[in-house]
Amino acid sequence: MSIRLRFTIALTLLGLLLFGGYAVFAYGWEVDDLHNATEREILTLGRSLATSLGNALRDRKRADIDETLRALESLEPRIFVHLHDVDAREIAHSKGEAIDSMIETMARRAATTAHESVELDDQRLVYAAPLTSDGHAVIGAIVVARVIDDLKADLRRTRWRLIAVVVAFGAVTMISGILLGTAYITRPLATMLDGIAHIRAGDFKSRVPLARHDEIGALVDEFNAMVATLGQARQQIEQETEARLRLERGLQGIDKMITIGQLSAGLAHEIGSPLQVLSGRGAALLARSPDPETRRQAEILVEQTARITRIVEQLLSFGRRRPAVIAPCDLARPVKAVLELLDGEARRRGVALDTRLDAADHRIDADEDQLQQIVLNLVKNALAATPSGGRITVRVEARPGPSGEPAVRLIVRDTGPGIPPEMAARLFEPFFTTRASEGGTGLGLAVVRAIVAEHGGTITASSDGGAEFVVSFPPHRTQVS
Repeated sequence: MSIRLRFTIALTLLGLLLFGGYAVFAYGWEVDDLHNATEREILTLGRSLATSLGNALRDRKRADIDETLRALESLEPRIFVHLHDVDAREIAHSKGEAIDSMIETMARRAATTAHESVELDDQRLVYAAPLTSDGHAVIGAIVVARVIDDLKADLRRTRWRLIAVVVAFGAVTMISGILLGTAYITRPLATMLDGIAHIRAGDFKSRVPLARHDEIGALVDEFNAMVATLGQARQQIEQETEARLRLERGLQGIDKMITIGQLSAGLAHEIGSPLQVLSGRGAALLARSPDPETRRQAEILVEQTARITRIVEQLLSFGRRRPAVIAPCDLARPVKAVLELLDGEARRRGVALDTRLDAADHRIDADEDQLQQIVLNLVKNALAATPSGGRITVRVEARPGPSGEPAVRLIVRDTGPGIPPEMAARLFEPFFTTRASEGGTGLGLAVVRAIVAEHGGTITASSDGGAEFVVSFPPHRTQVS
């Protein structure tokens, strides 16, 4: 059962108890008031009739008695009069009311005791009084009976009115309790529950929008303060977790670099000499053997030994890259040198190389040899991905970086198939390649990213009708002595 319903029921029961008790007392007061008023009415009327009819009886004026009774019958049809002699024998009475034991008993008592009396039964209020002569001797008795059916009807109407008022009060109290409970209890608690649901869903930024200056308002203020504290604690935990993950990734990278360095050094030492022997023997067979099949096998031997040699050299380059020699240089110079170097291969593939240099200053602080390695890896990857008839565009420009800081950018864009979305996240991982069948080792982009990071730059990759790599370097800062 909800708090609103319990509150409404309790309020209604309390109201019914108080108002019902008042109605019971009010009904009792109404009964007493009607009884007293009716008794005063019959006393006044009875005494007046006792005087007038006593005089008529003493003077033996029966006609006056009958006339008085007829007049009373027409004026007060609910009042009946009985006139008795001193022996309680009936002399006259109103029409429609026969003598009964109660009237006879009260008449005899009044004639005997010479005292008036009033009695009430279920249907009538009866008044009896003695009739006396001038010498105060009892000469008879008068009994006046008033039918009280109209009084009972009034009391019934009063009772039903009180019941209706109590029921209406209960209904109004219940409706008011429901409305007030909804406004002051249910809705605020529903708002609180909604805020708790947001917190459970992980939203620590929302607040309960409830401004009240009462206990619920104080509870909401404390709840909002608690949510703010929890949000700050969660943000701090997330920052600490992110820092720990970055540290773990860094340590993993260091471990991988150490492993690659040890592996490359071991490979260079262990297979360097056998590779030279195999390459030399293969070249000798290729140059001297007249047999075509032998020459074909020798050519395969020379190509594969050369591939192994390149893999070992890339491992050595990645694992034992020499420290960069930083000096001011123009980024356009290594770009031009690499494009001239690859121009012949691009023509053989049927790919156009397009160089675009803006008129800005392209000087940066960098190792020019390592810049050439960056450009060489990016353009060779673009050549491998671009079909015949395609185009590779290499741009060098000085434009603001993503955060608005000045930067010199190298952009390499091709018209190949682009980067599959499922591979974009792993693009710069060492040994991840999509061209393993073509001799790719997956180290080229990893080397590029390492060099760019060492130079304080950034590299991003995107795919929109082809692949695009954007390398941003901080510009050269002229030192003032």
